[in-house]
Amino acid sequence: MQVTRRHDTPTRALRRIGFTLAEILIALALIAVLAAVLLPSVAGQIMKGDSGRTMQDLDAVRAGVDQFLADVHRYPQKVSHLNTKILTTDEDVNGTVYPSGLVAKWSGPYINKPMNDASVIPTGFGANIRDSLQRVTANGVNYVTVIIAGIDSAAFARLDLEIDGPSSTLTNSRTLGLLRWVTGDTAKYLAAPIQ
Repeated sequence: MQVTRRHDTPTRALRRIGFTLAEILIALALIAVLAAVLLPSVAGQIMKGDSGRTMQDLDAVRAGVDQFLADVHRYPQKVSHLNTKILTTDEDVNGTVYPSGLVAKWSGPYINKPMNDASVIPTGFGANIRDSLQRVTANGVNYVTVIIAGIDSAAFARLDLEIDGPSSTLTNSRTLGLLRWVTGDTAKYLAAPIQ
């Protein structure tokens, strides 16, 4: 049996290896178009997650304050009073020391959000819920107020839309509703009316 070799003829094109510059540029253009379409959507979902996390944290503090009130019959002065047993040396939001009878009624923890070393609760947008709760009067009503530090203007606007609804953005007021801009990077959330 005789083996014949097949030789390439000079007219046959050589096979090329790799991609042409035009093919690479088209692929890069397609990737850029896809990125331009998908990135705003992904960034919006991330911001929505921050907003949701902050809302959950604020709701947890508000619910903890309500439960604390039901047990102790006073409003707490600190967020840490919601997850650490109060003492007779601690004060309520009005600056009154808790009597021993009310200290014994504490049956928390009322929230499951741990405080970090700086005595804050990290939340969405890179912000923190401060340990200190304040008594704030708004429209003739006293509120237990949660302080949110480290929130920028855009994050505040997004959170304000979630808490106070679209009317807050229409009036462009940062000092009305339950969420209020204080100054710099701080906001207040009027968590619970004091009765």
